[in-house]
Amino acid sequence: MKRRNLIGHSGLGKALGGLLLLCGLGFLLTGCTLDKKSVKLHTKEEMQKIVDERYGDAELVSIEENEEKHYRIFTYRDTKYGFTYQVTSHPNAVGMDGSTFYYDGAGIYYSYEEPFLSYFYEQEKEIFAKQGIELCEEMGFPKDFEYPVNRKFCLKSKELRSSPEKYEEDMKFVWDRVHAYKVIPETTAQYEIKVYNSEQSEFLGTLKEDGFVTALEQRIEYYMRQAESLGGIQGVTYLRCEKKSVSDVPGLSDQVLYEKKNTVTVYYYSYEGKEYFIVDLWVAQIGENGGGIFQYYQNYKYYEPSRD
Repeated sequence: MKRRNLIGHSGLGKALGGLLLLCGLGFLLTGCTLDKKSVKLHTKEEMQKIVDERYGDAELVSIEENEEKHYRIFTYRDTKYGFTYQVTSHPNAVGMDGSTFYYDGAGIYYSYEEPFLSYFYEQEKEIFAKQGIELCEEMGFPKDFEYPVNRKFCLKSKELRSSPEKYEEDMKFVWDRVHAYKVIPETTAQYEIKVYNSEQSEFLGTLKEDGFVTALEQRIEYYMRQAESLGGIQGVTYLRCEKKSVSDVPGLSDQVLYEKKNTVTVYYYSYEGKEYFIVDLWVAQIGENGGGIFQYYQNYKYYEPSRD
């Protein structure tokens, strides 16, 4: 029996051929390729410019070629602090679920942060100790702490644990010590420090570039945004918040609660001259599309309680 050449003699074949031609043209124009070894890796000059702009002046120590993976590994010495770090140029794989579809130019792996953190720890641990703060390489998990704990700081996790009497002084000290070093993207860009009470498991707030934002201020901001989102409105004004029993919040006892709580926090706000509230407790409700949803209980927009 004669075999038919589907690609050469059918409309399907022509379509597939056209598709392959378009894909090939697209790859040519965008620099994509199916062969990782055809990817053009960064040159010595290109990488030097990148690391100097990203981390400050650096001295090239060595270049290593990994033929199997088609990697080019650059080792640099930070000229200000003296430690070494590596930057790797590699084929930028594009794919899904562990499968690579194609390669889109060269990407970069940076490994500056760990050497910098080790350097910071060695240089600063005695200075922090004189301030009464334990400088930690790893903070650990709060559930494992036995309170009260020592005042601690960890640059890697950006956490400070301090006593209510000392945290303002400690925040200034930590901020000044960290920023005595040049800013590096992985560790200090848009730098924020989470501040916790060292005497008990309590979040106090976040230290940012423009000042300290208390935990209460962050909660207020969060629930005002939630009120706007759930109500489909913009420009609400926060009024106050109060602790109340579930039975004292109008309509809340009639809802199916996501969790059993005796006391909730009610955040009051105004919109277009009227007062509304939102509660820090999810309830089961029927959404606009008829499906059951869990969302914060609020009284700006009515959703029918769901008991599914």
